[in-house]
Amino acid sequence: MTPFEHNPNATMTTQRALASSSSSATSNEDSEESYIDSLEEGRAPLLGDDDEGPLLPCYDESRHDSQEQERSDKKLNYSGNRFPRERHKTLVAICLLFIAAISNDLVLSYIHEKVPEGKPLPDFVFSNTPYIPQALIISEYLMLSSFGVLIILTFLHKYRWIVLRRIATIGSLLYFGRCITMFVTQVPIADANYYCSPKLEPSERTFLAIAARAMKIVTGVGLKINGKHTLCGDYIYSGHTIVLVVSYLFIREYSPRNWRVLHFASLLTSFAGVALLLVSRGHYTIDVLVSYWICTRIFWQYHTMAGIPVLRESRSPHNHLCKICWFPIFKYMESGVLRPVPHKYGLPFSWQKCKKRFVNLRLLKFNNN
Repeated sequence: MTPFEHNPNATMTTQRALASSSSSATSNEDSEESYIDSLEEGRAPLLGDDDEGPLLPCYDESRHDSQEQERSDKKLNYSGNRFPRERHKTLVAICLLFIAAISNDLVLSYIHEKVPEGKPLPDFVFSNTPYIPQALIISEYLMLSSFGVLIILTFLHKYRWIVLRRIATIGSLLYFGRCITMFVTQVPIADANYYCSPKLEPSERTFLAIAARAMKIVTGVGLKINGKHTLCGDYIYSGHTIVLVVSYLFIREYSPRNWRVLHFASLLTSFAGVALLLVSRGHYTIDVLVSYWICTRIFWQYHTMAGIPVLRESRSPHNHLCKICWFPIFKYMESGVLRPVPHKYGLPFSWQKCKKRFVNLRLLKFNNN
């Protein structure tokens, strides 16, 4: 074949090369246009005010440094305020718990006069377990031990003010609810051998007399081991079970996941405390079941909303958690906590600071002398 003859294969190769170069150029143009579109969307400036200048944005080092510093400051502020102490809210929660406890004793002092006489109600556990009256004292000691471990754990937690606020808030909700259930329904005494104080005469049933009798129970913290709990009728639902269940739930929630021995010991203590409460006839089985149900529902609902901040918004019609009656209290208590509380621990004071304060006091005393 001579050089001047037409070669079909060469023509096709040339066309393919031209098409390839055209498509690559088109793809480059598309990528460049997409980049320009992204610049126009606000991610970077494209041109100056006079619409003249290079196609790509110029790099302003001073502006970049200022933006980085601003982002860094915001991040630091966010991290620092993520778990605020908010001691005033903790004080409010403790006051609510104190009011709820006094209200329980006032209601108990009132319904003591209305407890029906008669035999205990039929109960499945009562019918199938022996009667051990001394078991109530052991149950109360187990309850105090579990609560003591919770207080120590709270004391050693880095975010102790948040944990303490949640303990007081949930406890107050449970005891306010107990006031209502005790007030609306009275059942016969579960233990026929339990000593109950004589009822007041109709002419003696004044508010002052009922309040004075309630204050006597307050000084004994409502426990039999103190010898001051002689009023009857506080059955639905069980206050002993509240302390046992809530102590276990908080110990499990705010201790490290690998502290399985502590978790198992706390669970065993709570279970044994409830079992001893039943065999001593301190409460009916329904009291314990209702108490467990309410304690776990409130605890899990509260911590679910606390761990997922979007659930605190009431704007969505599908967020039915915001319809809970205690939602405004929760929103006030948890407005400053932005995420789940981590498992971090430490003493509430520094040994170095204590040593420094001690030295300063000694120097001040020496200078005064």
